[in-house]
Amino acid sequence: MAPKRPQNIDVATLGRDAMAGTISAIVNIAYCISFSALIFQGSIAAGFPLGLAALIMGTMVTGVVVSLTTTLVPADAGPDTPAVAVMSVLATTVAAGLAAKGADTETMIINVMVAITVSTFLTGAVLFGLGGLKLGQWLRFVPFPVIGGFLAASGLLLITGGVEVITGSNLTLSPSSWAVMADMRFAPQIAVGLAFAFFIVLLKRWMDDYLTLPIAFVVFLVVLNAILMWFVADPDTQADWYLAAVGALQLWWPIGALSTHDIDWGVMALSSAEIGAVCGVTAISMLLDVSSLEVARQKSADLDKEFRTNGLANVLASVLGGVAGNLSLNNSLLLQQAGAVTRISGVSVAVVCGLVLFAGADVGSFVPKAILGGMLAYLGTMILIEALVHSPAQRSRTDLALAIAIALVILYFGYLVGVVLGVIGACLLFALSYSRIGVIRRHLTRYELSSSVDRSPEQARLLQEEGKRVHVFWLSGFIFFGSSNGLFERIRREIEEQKEKPVGYIVLDFSAVQGLDTSAVLSLVKLRNYCEERDVTLVFSGLSDSMHAAFLGAGFFGTDRPHQAFPTRNDAVEWCEDMVLLYHEVGEASSHTFETWLQNELGGDITFERVEPYMTRRELDSGAVLFRQGEPSDSVVFQASGCVAITIEGEYGRSIRLRRMLGHTVVGEMGFYRDVPRGANVVAESASVVYILTRESFDKMQDEDPGAAASLHKLIIRLLSDRLDFANREISALH
Repeated sequence: MAPKRPQNIDVATLGRDAMAGTISAIVNIAYCISFSALIFQGSIAAGFPLGLAALIMGTMVTGVVVSLTTTLVPADAGPDTPAVAVMSVLATTVAAGLAAKGADTETMIINVMVAITVSTFLTGAVLFGLGGLKLGQWLRFVPFPVIGGFLAASGLLLITGGVEVITGSNLTLSPSSWAVMADMRFAPQIAVGLAFAFFIVLLKRWMDDYLTLPIAFVVFLVVLNAILMWFVADPDTQADWYLAAVGALQLWWPIGALSTHDIDWGVMALSSAEIGAVCGVTAISMLLDVSSLEVARQKSADLDKEFRTNGLANVLASVLGGVAGNLSLNNSLLLQQAGAVTRISGVSVAVVCGLVLFAGADVGSFVPKAILGGMLAYLGTMILIEALVHSPAQRSRTDLALAIAIALVILYFGYLVGVVLGVIGACLLFALSYSRIGVIRRHLTRYELSSSVDRSPEQARLLQEEGKRVHVFWLSGFIFFGSSNGLFERIRREIEEQKEKPVGYIVLDFSAVQGLDTSAVLSLVKLRNYCEERDVTLVFSGLSDSMHAAFLGAGFFGTDRPHQAFPTRNDAVEWCEDMVLLYHEVGEASSHTFETWLQNELGGDITFERVEPYMTRRELDSGAVLFRQGEPSDSVVFQASGCVAITIEGEYGRSIRLRRMLGHTVVGEMGFYRDVPRGANVVAESASVVYILTRESFDKMQDEDPGAAASLHKLIIRLLSDRLDFANREISALH
C-alpha cells in the first residue's frame, strides 16, 4: 500500500526520512561509480572523475526537483540504467570519431562530456514537450517487444560493460573480442565480480531489499581492500585491481567548457542517432518506472505532470553539469522500504550525494574494479530477467523472439536502427495477428434473414425458395491490407461453391467498421471486378461519409454500375428482395387479386363472398393512420393493396419504423387475439385498401357462419406460425 503522509512533519518523521535518504544515497553513489566506469574506459578512462561528478550532480538535481514535485511521494530520481547503457555507446562513438582525427585524450573527454550534456538538455526538452502537449499516454502504445528489446539490449550492454571495466577491453559481437575472458590475469577479478553479484542475490533472501545493496557494497569494499592490502604485496598486482589513478572528483561546467575548448560539432552530428536514443530510452524508461510505481503504490500518477517536471529537472541538470535522469522505480521503492514518508527523503538523498561530490575524494583509488564490474553485471542481469523472463513478452513466443531480435539488432547496428526496425516488426506482427481475426463478424443469407417488410405469402414463399441468392456479411473493425484480401477470398469462395442457385447479391454491412485504408479499397475493387464478371451485385450499407466518398472515387457507384449503397442493412436487404421478386415477375400486385388470395388462404370451400359482409372496406391515403399505439385492439385488418408501416414513438417523439407490410397480409392480429392495447402505430405509406374485421363482426361470424370463422382462425394460426418459424430460424442463425 502507498504510505500515508502525515499532516504534521515531526522530528521522528524527519529522522526516518534522513536515514532512508542516506541509505538510498549510498546505493546511488555506488551506481554512479559503476556507471562512470562503464562510460569512461579505454582511451577516455581519465574522464572517470569528471563523469562521476556529472552523474552525482544529475542525481542531486533531478532528485530534488522530482521529489518535490512528483505525484508519487516518496520518490527519488537519477540516471537510469538503460539510459546510461546508451550513454556508454554515445561516449564510445564520439571518442572513436575524434580518435580517427588524431585528437588528444583531453579533447576526447571534453567532447564526450559535451555530447552527454547535449543529450541531457534534449532529453529534458523532449520530456517537457511530451508533458506540455499531453502526449504522455501515447507512449503507452509503444509495442512491448520494442520495449523488451531495448531493455534486453541495455542489460547486455551493462553485463559486457562490467567485463570491460575489469579487463579494459572492448567487447563486441565478434567472438575474437571475447578472447580476453580466457586471460588468467583477469580471472580472479571476474570471479570476485560474480561473487559480489551472487552475494547481493543471497542477501535479498535474508534481509529487507533496501539494505542488501548498501551492505553488500560496504562489506565487499572493506573485505576486498583488506585482502589486497594485507595479502597482495606486489604494487603492480594491486594496481590491476583498481582503476587507473585519475585524481579527485572534478565538477563539470558545460558553459565554461564550451568557451574554453574546441568542440567538434561534426562528430556531434554524426552521433545524433545515439543522442536521440538517450532521449527515447529515457522517456520509455520513465514511462515504465511510473507505471510500475503506480501499481506498487496502488495510486494513479499524473503522467503528463511527471513528464513536465522530469523535463525541467533535466534541463536544469544540463546547465549545472549533470547527467540525464528520471523518476526511478528502484530508488523510490528503496526509499519507501527504508521507512521514508515525505518529500524530504528525496532531498536527503541529494544532500548526502552533494557532500560526497563537494568533498572531492578520489573514489577510483579505493573501489576495486571487480566490485564495479559485479554491480554492472548484477544490474544488467536484473534488467534481462525483467525484459525477457518476467515480461508479458515471454507469454508469446513470437513477441519473445521479436524482443530478442531487436536486442541483437541494437547491439550490432545501434539503438535507433533497432527501435525503428522493432516498431516495424511489431506493426507487421500486429497486422498479421489482426488479419487472422477477420473482419466478417457474421454471415447469413436471405433464407435465414429477411428485411422488416411483411410480404404476401406468395412473395414470402418465393423469397424463401430464392433466399440463397442473397448473402449478407456483417463487417467490423478496421479493414486494412492484412484483412481486406481475406474478405475477398471468403466472398469469392461463397460465390464459387454455390452452384444450384447462383449468388446474385452480396450485401456488405459497414455499420460496425471504424475505417479502411487505401489497400482495402483496392482489394474491394478486385472484388467488384470479380462480381461483375459473374453478374453479382454488391450492395453496401452503413457507409460513413468518408467511406462512401472512397468507394465513389474508386468507381463503385454510377449509372454504368449495378452496385448500390443504402443507409441501413435493412434497406439493403429489402432492395435485394425487391430485385429477386422483380426478376421472377412477382411484384406488389402479385398474380392473385385480394379476393382470390383470401379465398385460397381460407380454403376452396370458403369464398370471398361469404366473409365480405362481415368486413368493412376502407381506402387509405398516404399518411393516414390506421391504428394508434395504446388504442384498444378491437379489430383485425386484411391488407388488400398498398403499403403500411408499423411504427413506434421513440425518444423526443421521433417515429421509428419497425416493419413495412405490403398487400395480401394481415395486420393487428396479435393485439386482437390477446385483447391487449395496440403496441404500435400503423400508418399508410402509400395509397392502400384494407378490409377491417371488428370484434363484434367476428363474434357475429362465429354465430352465423362457424365454418368461415374456423377457416379464418386457421389462416391467422398459419400466418403466426410462419412468422414464428422464420423468427426462430433468424434468431438461431444470428447466434
